[in-house]
Parts: sequence; structure tokens; C-alpha cells
Amino acid sequence: MTRAGFDAEAWIERLAQLLPPLAQAQGPYLREYQERYPRVIDLRDGRPPPFPLEDLRLVYDEVRDSRPWGLETHYAPLRAVLNPVRHALLGHPTLERVAVTGRLIGDNRFSMELPGSGGEIYAGTLIAGLMARAAELPEDGFRPALRELNGFLSPLGDGVAADALGSLDVACDMFLFYGLCLSERIEVADGMVLLPYKEVLRFADREIVEQFAPRSAGFHGWRAVGAAVRPFRWRPEFRPRAILNGPLGPPPSPFFPDAAALLDLLAVSHATRITPLAALSDRIDGSAGRLLGREKQSPGIYQSWSAEGFSGFDECPEIDPKALADALEAFHGRESARYARMAPIVTRLSEALSRNGRLALQDKIVGVSIALEGMYDLPKWGVTRALEERVSGFLASESESESREQIGKSARAFYEARSVIVHNRSAPGTPFTKGAAFVSGFDLARRSLFKLLREGPPENWEDLSATGD
Repeated sequence: MTRAGFDAEAWIERLAQLLPPLAQAQGPYLREYQERYPRVIDLRDGRPPPFPLEDLRLVYDEVRDSRPWGLETHYAPLRAVLNPVRHALLGHPTLERVAVTGRLIGDNRFSMELPGSGGEIYAGTLIAGLMARAAELPEDGFRPALRELNGFLSPLGDGVAADALGSLDVACDMFLFYGLCLSERIEVADGMVLLPYKEVLRFADREIVEQFAPRSAGFHGWRAVGAAVRPFRWRPEFRPRAILNGPLGPPPSPFFPDAAALLDLLAVSHATRITPLAALSDRIDGSAGRLLGREKQSPGIYQSWSAEGFSGFDECPEIDPKALADALEAFHGRESARYARMAPIVTRLSEALSRNGRLALQDKIVGVSIALEGMYDLPKWGVTRALEERVSGFLASESESESREQIGKSARAFYEARSVIVHNRSAPGTPFTKGAAFVSGFDLARRSLFKLLREGPPENWEDLSATGD
């Protein structure tokens, strides 16, 4: 059948009549299979048991091949109901074109490729997927599930078929992170979006989150888990099984480095540690995967990091509108020469927030001092005085609550704490005073960074050396 002569609604209606009897007939066989091959199912947090998609697909495999051997008669009643469904399904021109033996009863393998994965399947794989997707939908879920499947089987430019998919055909590359609580999605730039945890689960199973997040992150309902994503539209590729690989498309744009840069800016603007967890490529909507017979996605792990130093019990900060605005403004200007000069400073400050271990506080202070030295172009001699004068002169104009003298004292106190650490000198003080020095110094560095990104440095730092307000 050609696509020009194909009646999609008739195809949908025919299968909508055939699938309910199959769902009823397969019940005893599915239960028998599950008793023969029991699985451990995780039902934590009161989640309902998932639809047994993989078990049903394997039951269909046994029906097709009469395995274990000698069960031809046993499976005959189910085969009698399954074969008409398979025959009707392969009536779609996209599948009829690629099925090796067409719609004849028997072998009908073909290749299905999704973003990030692919391989040979049978018609039974898609039938099991229809059963799983219909179970997720309201009553009479077969018709909407069939319309969605027709949408995936139709070309990307078919607007009517695409309408049935809604956002089911949205996939993404994902940069998973921990340390900042998002309550809603945030549009960033160039197609990038920040997703809160509840939307992350659309593209990543909770098992993946648990694999990388701090062990006790669930104590707060995973609120501090989020993701930067780059969404894109997709369609599965169906080919005869002899054709294993199609032509390669153009390489993707550098999403993961951009996402890492955004997380560094968010960490600095919020003065809090945000750790990357995993860079995941080609994540499809979980419901779309089930509709196409895939219970689990391939991991698609491009890179992963350790969340060492996070207990998971700590309450992470909520996203702050002012800090978010600072980070986004800087991110939007990331192609500028000004940002290129400040990029190592951003990384240095983000890394300072992430230090852990017995010398973490000392390392944090040294990291911030290196960032300040890089921003203020300090001379070789008289560093403390030059830093005091330049920081106070540069920041005083934007502060209504601090005088130039107060800012200068904070800068001097911080740099003196740094000198004690670097030169291993004995000095009175406690971890509390060092902690206060870090907080004060980081605040000065954060404010300096974003002002430099907005305005650039003065023509001559020496012009800021005059004392007084």
C-alpha cells in the first residue's frame, strides 16, 4: 500500500477493534510467564507496579516461535488473536515497506532506530508498546495510542499526524546537576532550558538520578536535582533488517560545554555549590519509548561526575531571581571577548565552592584570592593595599549600604586571611573566622565578576587608588 492511498483513520479503527480482545486473551499467558520467570519490582514511595512491557514482548516472542519447544498447541488460542493484530499493524505503509516477509504470518523482523539506540525488532514489539502506552492513558487508551504511533510512523512534516503526538516526539540532550532547587522550567537561550526534577523524570528514569545524585538526596524529595537540556524533535527510522546503519547526520552543536558554563555561572551568582552529575545524550520521552516497545532507554552517558562532599541531607537554596538574572545576562554574552577573559575566573570561583576535605576551607580562600588577583590586575608589590583600593573603588559605586572604607576593610581582612594560609604563618583565628573571611571574600569576588562582565574594567586601575568616598 502506498502512503498516498493509506487511510490512517481506517488503520487506527481496525486496530482499535482488534487490540481489546488481544489484551483479554493474553492475560493468563502473561501471568503464567511471570510465574515462570519472576522479576523483582521496586515499589518504593507507593509507586504503582509498572506495566510489564518486557514480559509481554517476550510472551509474544514465545507465541511467534512456539518456545519453549512443543507449546504450539498451548499458544494456539493466543496466536489466533495476535496474528490478525500483527497483520493489521503491518498494513501501515511505513512498516509494510520494511518488514522482511511483508504481512505474511511468520518472521517479520525489521530495524528500528531511535535517538541513541536501535536494532532489530518484530511487529510484536510495537504491539506490546501499544498495550503499555494504552495502560498509561485514560479509558479507551488504544485509539489515542494508535494515533500517536501513526504520528511516529509519519514523516516529520506531516502536521496532522504530529498534532496527535503533542510533545511526545521531543527528545533532549541533558546535563544533570545537583545543588539548586527549581520549581518550574526556565527558558535560557539558544534552545536551552532548565528543568526541575519533576520534569527531569520525563527523560530520565529515577534509577539514573539515584545512580549519580548524593545518596540521601531523596530526603528532600530530590528537589535539588535539576537539568539543563537542549530539546529537539525526532522520528524513529524504520529500515529492512539488512540495512544496519544509515547516513550520519551533522555533528551536534557544543551543548555540554555551554551547559557546564551556565552551571558555573549559576553557582557563582547564588554563592552555592552546584555539582554536575551526568551528561546524557539523546534522551527520549519515557512514554514515547514505551509506545515503541522500549521499557528502558540506553543510558546515553557521555560523561559523569562524583557528588562527593554532598550529604544529601543539606537543604539546597531555591533559585533566586536576581542571581538568575545575573547568570543569564553573563551567559547570553558568552561569545564576547569580555566573557572570554573572565571565563577562567568563573571556573575558579565555581571550583572554590566545590572544595571538600580537611583543607577545604583553606583551599576555598586561596581559590577566591587567585580569582580576585586575576580580576584586578594586581602589581607584584603592595598587593594587599592595591587590592583594597581597587576593590573598594570599583564596587563602592554600586553599593548603597557599604562605604568605600567598609569594602576596603573587608578586602584587606580577606587577603590577610589568605596570606596566613599561603605562607603557613601562625595567627590567631578559628575555623569560624576563616569561614567568615571566605564568605566575605567570595561576595566581593562575585560582585566584581558580574560588574566586570557588564561594564568591563576601568581604563586605568590606578584611577581607583584615591582614598575616601
